[in-house]
Amino acid sequence: MIPVQSEDISAGRITMPDDVTVIGDGAFAGNRSLTHADLRNVKHIGAGAFRECSNLESVEMNSASVIGPAAFEFCRSLRRVSFGNVTEIGDEAFMYCSMLDIPEMPRTLASAGTASFSHTAVRRIDLHWMETIPPFLCSGCAALSHVDISGAREIGDDAFAECRSLSRVSMSAAEKIGNRAFRKCSSFAPGSLPDTLQSVGDDAFGCVRDGLVVPESVREFGKNCFGPVDAKKSIRLYGSSLYRFRDYFCDERGSTDTETENFHMWESSLDVTILDHEGKIKGFLPLYVDLEPDMLRALKNAFRDDDTFDYSVLDTVLFDGMGWNLQAKDRLAVMRLRYPFELNASAREDYVCYISGHLERIAHNAIRDRDIGTLSFLCDEGLICSENILDVIDHSVSMAASECTAFLLKRRPEMGGRRDMAPEEL
Repeated sequence: MIPVQSEDISAGRITMPDDVTVIGDGAFAGNRSLTHADLRNVKHIGAGAFRECSNLESVEMNSASVIGPAAFEFCRSLRRVSFGNVTEIGDEAFMYCSMLDIPEMPRTLASAGTASFSHTAVRRIDLHWMETIPPFLCSGCAALSHVDISGAREIGDDAFAECRSLSRVSMSAAEKIGNRAFRKCSSFAPGSLPDTLQSVGDDAFGCVRDGLVVPESVREFGKNCFGPVDAKKSIRLYGSSLYRFRDYFCDERGSTDTETENFHMWESSLDVTILDHEGKIKGFLPLYVDLEPDMLRALKNAFRDDDTFDYSVLDTVLFDGMGWNLQAKDRLAVMRLRYPFELNASAREDYVCYISGHLERIAHNAIRDRDIGTLSFLCDEGLICSENILDVIDHSVSMAASECTAFLLKRRPEMGGRRDMAPEEL
């Protein structure tokens, strides 16, 4: 190695002599004069070699095969780099190069380190040939929108966390998705997961598309792996995975971070449709992920090791324990009647009595949410009837819920009783 010192720089630019093949650790670290570097025949760039060169704008390193850890970390003005046949990029190599976009990753790249492109301006990442995606690889890349990691078997912890523009990810070979891999990726809501998938880590996703089918291959579920507790969601789960799914529920409440903690169970619901091996529905669980400790213990114990579920826990422990949260109680009552798997006659009667006693609030909330399914159920069960439908329609009109109003007017003639509303009354 021929040492190169920062005083060799002239007019902010440096060109390496042809016989220099290695740049030592920290060789130019902190140099604020440097704006451009042509590394010519350099094959190895040492750790922190250009770290905190705050005015460095471009680097040509077409011969480099190894870029060491933190080599260009905090080069906040760096906009352009040219790679040759680089094979290894170290941990945090380009971390916080906040203006750097790399249009195309070199196909020779065999190993990328932790957080090597974290908090950069990369917009697309194609690493489809890599089998392991390192932790924090592109975390905090606000402009990143498309990722192709279709050959990756493992996606590391936080690999794409907080990439808020990320909308498309190809990961068809993934077997393990690490903790928080897509956390706070608010534009990414997967509608399917690869059939190769075996493990999903804690808080792996920021959100998922309603009705997401979880492959039967999945055997490990992390806490809140399909998104934070502050949003309702629905998934389809094969019965053979049901017992392992109990790990989805946190043992304790999270931190006091207002972004992740939520104390309103009705906002933290998780609808689980249970499928048999042929994909036919064999159960439905309206569940909650933000529960008091005793309720949570009962819920987790309801998952039996033979991949069945004790539905009576929903009808007793959860329903009784939700006394302080009427919206959660309303929803559980409606969903248990709409999907009455293992619902005994006594529990059914209790739910019907409860809904009858709180019909106005339940119907009004359904109108607020534009929930035609619940309104249809209430009509089918005779809970919305000739005696109260005009009041319900009045509320729908006042809320400008045109789709709900149209539905209720269509159902009104079936009920008999008082006259239909004239058009001028709407």
